[in-house]
Amino acid sequence: MPDPMTILAALLLALVPSLLYLFVLNLIDRYEKEPWRILVACLGMGALVAPTASLAALIVLGRPGDLPPAFAPGRSPDALIGVVESTAVGIVLVAIVRSVREEFDDVLDGVIYGAAIGAGFGAAESFLYVLGGTSQLSTITIAQLLIAGLNHAFYGAVIGAVLGWARDLLPWQSAVATVLGVGTAAWLQVFHDTLPLIMARVLGKPDAAAGTASKLLADAVNWLGILAIVVIVALSWRREARILQAELHDEVAHGVVSSADYATVTSFGGRLRRQAALLREDGLGAVIRLRRRYAAEGELAFHKWQLRRRAAHGPDPARGDRLRDLIRSLDDASPEATR
Repeated sequence: MPDPMTILAALLLALVPSLLYLFVLNLIDRYEKEPWRILVACLGMGALVAPTASLAALIVLGRPGDLPPAFAPGRSPDALIGVVESTAVGIVLVAIVRSVREEFDDVLDGVIYGAAIGAGFGAAESFLYVLGGTSQLSTITIAQLLIAGLNHAFYGAVIGAVLGWARDLLPWQSAVATVLGVGTAAWLQVFHDTLPLIMARVLGKPDAAAGTASKLLADAVNWLGILAIVVIVALSWRREARILQAELHDEVAHGVVSSADYATVTSFGGRLRRQAALLREDGLGAVIRLRRRYAAEGELAFHKWQLRRRAAHGPDPARGDRLRDLIRSLDDASPEATR
């Protein structure tokens, strides 16, 4: 039975990076922020359901019932582990997407959902590893655990990006795309986890130099992949900004969205400056109401966009009226409306 200090260390190394990832993912989601309940659900299911399913599958397939990090001492390369873990993350992601279909819009949402699930999986892996004893925790090991969590977030983001891209495809096309997304994430994980040991065996010289070089190569592939995700996110921001500008334009004419909101809703700097001014003049409550209004305006824009794209199987049209009523009520309560 682990001692309390070991359990505390395991919890900290699992929770602190995960909460940091959620904070970053919330910042990435600029224009139509996903509800915290969904992000927390993704993290929780990634930390509980996906690892449990992976452990069960590995035991059934005759593998040890544990989830050691790739750098764990004595670990032998096993391509099946990456395939099983990526499949479990993919299944959890599909289940969440189907349960919150109205909130799931595009590639950026897929990246955020998938990264949150992957971060949860990485947290579970770190927790179980540290639970084995803190004597193995050096500064390098702690850094490796943090990077391992980022890697799992990346693998999940890859699957999520594909699901977001396939959002409007025919069912069979979406199913094929999902399989390809899971397969890509599994390949990346298998390549990263097994390359150092494979190269050492191929060279017949499992020395530090060969191991370090191959590990750097494997890490480089993941970092290039993360850079690609960053580019995808930047392009998604531009696309989402265009959607907000197009879909909210007539809402200004109808008096739903104020001119001040419309002028700043797609400007990150403009939003920050406006919130800072409100904080100085009217306090935190006014800033919270403005943020809620921006969020509702983003939801209204994407709701209208979805209605046009998915006329046959789109969202409930009445939701648009509810969002308009919410925007009006928040605008009426704003100190800016009385000045």
